[in-house]
Amino acid sequence: MRCPECGEASNGRLKYCENCGAKMPESPQGLTGSRPALRPSKPKRAMEEPSYAAEILDEEEEHRHGVGARGAPPSARMREDAAEDTDPGQSRPRYDGPRWLASVPAHSQSVVGLAMLAFALALTILPSFESVGVVGTVLAVAGAVLLLARELRLAGEGAGLTRLLPEVLYRPEVPAAYSVLLAALTVRMLGIGFTPLLWLVASGLIIHDQYRKVIAGPEGVLARYFDPRRLLLVPEVVALGGVALCLLTLYAPWHTMTTLPVVADAPVPAGPPELKVIGQQRPVDDSLYSAGAGVITLAGWDLSGAVLFELLLISLLGLLALKPEVRRPAWTRFAPAGVVGLGLVWALLHMRLVPGPLIFVMGLGAMGFQAFRYLTGWQDDAEPVPAPAYDTGGYATRPDGDEVDEPEPDPDDMYPDDEPEPDPDDMYPDDEEADDKPRGR
Repeated sequence: MRCPECGEASNGRLKYCENCGAKMPESPQGLTGSRPALRPSKPKRAMEEPSYAAEILDEEEEHRHGVGARGAPPSARMREDAAEDTDPGQSRPRYDGPRWLASVPAHSQSVVGLAMLAFALALTILPSFESVGVVGTVLAVAGAVLLLARELRLAGEGAGLTRLLPEVLYRPEVPAAYSVLLAALTVRMLGIGFTPLLWLVASGLIIHDQYRKVIAGPEGVLARYFDPRRLLLVPEVVALGGVALCLLTLYAPWHTMTTLPVVADAPVPAGPPELKVIGQQRPVDDSLYSAGAGVITLAGWDLSGAVLFELLLISLLGLLALKPEVRRPAWTRFAPAGVVGLGLVWALLHMRLVPGPLIFVMGLGAMGFQAFRYLTGWQDDAEPVPAPAYDTGGYATRPDGDEVDEPEPDPDDMYPDDEPEPDPDDMYPDDEEADDKPRGR
């Protein structure tokens, strides 16, 4: 329909002309009110035709009939608009890592290992499953909580949990120390069974993940603080062999115990007091299959305090592997001697005439050499401070103690050129003046 004022073509459903704004007459289709059931396809408009408002009305009318502007249902159009209208500042980036970590919290391999480790610790409640002891269990649970909080914080998840812990617990040294702890506990759990296998897989996942994140690399904990090659030097390699020998002896038998009841000697009420009841073992039915029944052999790991002493030995190796430039507290001077002393007391408490405790004491003796060296020569590894040379009657001493000949001064350099040399006769009084003075008796 054309505008009666300007003559330009305009949509008849509009009340005003799009070009000049004049009032448009009513269209004959609006008067009849009839509407076709199916709208024919709209021909493409020319680029120069101003019909922006008409397109808006067409789209709104198509939505009323259940068809989107692109020929799709409104629900599909809404989903399409929602997919296109995203805020990159609020939405998370799409995960492109391994598929088996897609549904894991923080998409972390360590979280999978922590879940398996929690299951292994829960199984130790049952008496048929082996555990790492009270100390090992407490340390494993505490470290697992810290590692989980750190992984969630790095992924931007669990803000409520991560805010409860202090900032110092999120340092990379904490997961590195927990990896060493898990390695030590896994050595304790080595064996044949379901629980040792579960410990091995869980610790392997955690240690492998944390080694890539915080231990390895030029900025890792290992490169900043430790130098493992120091353990291969002549003094330190003796302590390394002693630690390895002590850990190997913990797998050897240390003690035997019996579960059979012991019958004590007791007087017989009906007989004289001299008559005693002698405890006698009843013969077994089949000696071939019942030999050694009731006798239990305990290894070094089964004794109380074995896990704690293992951690002390590994800490001693870490102290020996520290770089020279790393600052050490003053009490670390006595740490090797303390570990050796505690180990000797622990071995004497469980001493038996079996090879395990005896070889264990030999390993402590190898570490005792390094402990004695720390106590007596703590400043050997420190760089000597140069001391100023001092006069020793014509000789000067270097910082290493060697004497150096000091050159004699030149008489020409002792007095300036403009000042005459003093006369020797004026420096000392004459003999006549000395004789004139009265001498006292």
